[in-house]
Amino acid sequence: MRGGFKLIVRASRIEGSVRAPPSKSYTHRALFAALLAEGRSVVENPLIAGDTEATINAVRAMGARVERVEQGLAVEGVGSPRWPGSIYAAGSATTLRIAMALAALVEEPSLLYGDDTLNRRPVKPLAEALEALGARVLTAPGGTPPVAVSGFGSKPGSKLVEVDAWISSQFLSAMLFLAAALGDLEVRALRVSSRPYVEITLRVLRGFGVEFERASSSVFRPRGRPSPSRYVVPGDWSSASFMLVAGAIAGKVRVEGIDPGDVQPDRAVVDVLRKSGATVRLGPGYVEAENTGPLEPFEADLSDSPDLAPPLAVLAAYARGRSVLRGVGRLRYKESDRLAAIVENLSRIGVDARVTCGGNCLEVLGRGEVEGGHVSGYNDHRIIMAFAVAGLASKRPIVIDRADRFRDSYPGFLDHLKSLGARVGVERFGPGEGL
Repeated sequence: MRGGFKLIVRASRIEGSVRAPPSKSYTHRALFAALLAEGRSVVENPLIAGDTEATINAVRAMGARVERVEQGLAVEGVGSPRWPGSIYAAGSATTLRIAMALAALVEEPSLLYGDDTLNRRPVKPLAEALEALGARVLTAPGGTPPVAVSGFGSKPGSKLVEVDAWISSQFLSAMLFLAAALGDLEVRALRVSSRPYVEITLRVLRGFGVEFERASSSVFRPRGRPSPSRYVVPGDWSSASFMLVAGAIAGKVRVEGIDPGDVQPDRAVVDVLRKSGATVRLGPGYVEAENTGPLEPFEADLSDSPDLAPPLAVLAAYARGRSVLRGVGRLRYKESDRLAAIVENLSRIGVDARVTCGGNCLEVLGRGEVEGGHVSGYNDHRIIMAFAVAGLASKRPIVIDRADRFRDSYPGFLDHLKSLGARVGVERFGPGEGL
């Protein structure tokens, strides 16, 4: 087992403002759209983090030239992807799944794989959709990466494809990118989870000149092919949610650079914070959350916003009473089994939690306080950040092992916490140490 570092977070009164990092979801999609647009595009305000670096490498492997410029990233797109040979997507499922669909445009076999966390995540429904179009797709046992794709080139075996996107909306988003590249492929979604992420995909492709005719909410027909564009990435609500929950339990935090009107599903954190009794203020381009008294238990449906489960579970731990997070069954297919990780870590810091509703609900029995203790980050950026936030008001410090991976989505997370007054320490540990 590799070494790494652990975080030690002590109770702190925090106050101040931070700027939300750019959206990871938009950055991924803008880079792939720029790959498919023949000519020079500029992606302004991109997120540069572990996951998006994987996408930069993927679009380069598929023929695009990417360089840093003052405004962000300049991408010289190639229209139709070139043979990448192999693509290492690190821990980024978005990178692997969209690249997997686009690899079907290349007849030579391509290999796509990731790290240990990514190679446990399912891709079988996407593989089945590509095979229905004439591609040959080989996965590891269980329908996970590594994946080998031998494509059909520019001539799929059908003008219509169905995809089951219940496990992940990324399967549908990947097929929408493929449809945009082909120009005449109709995509039908059998089931869709987290629909707002599909809307993000459609919004980005629209920014690159591709409209989709919607015969219904589950049928998509592209109009036009991607063309070069200058695309501005908005602030990230997923990352902002951790700082807003931090303010709700341990002080007052303003997050700037986020748009309350964006389609990002994690903006739902505002409504949940209000349900919990936190004071929330919205203004032009900012949201502020403040702890102004005891927190109340709440219920929330996270079917469209599963990434909110880790920070909201921590918020529930500081409420006095039974909180319920619904629609969380798909958390088992994330970077870690997030349901198991949340329940185990909450128990380690003195909070009872359990999975109910046949695996689709998380109940947290908050006591209004957290004892503190030793938890694992599970090599999962959102678990690490959530339990770092939990330590801001705990009775004893919270120590988080395997805490390196927050950089996958929020490289400035620790710096932002410290700028707000949080007492956060970092210690190295060697192989065989830690949880």
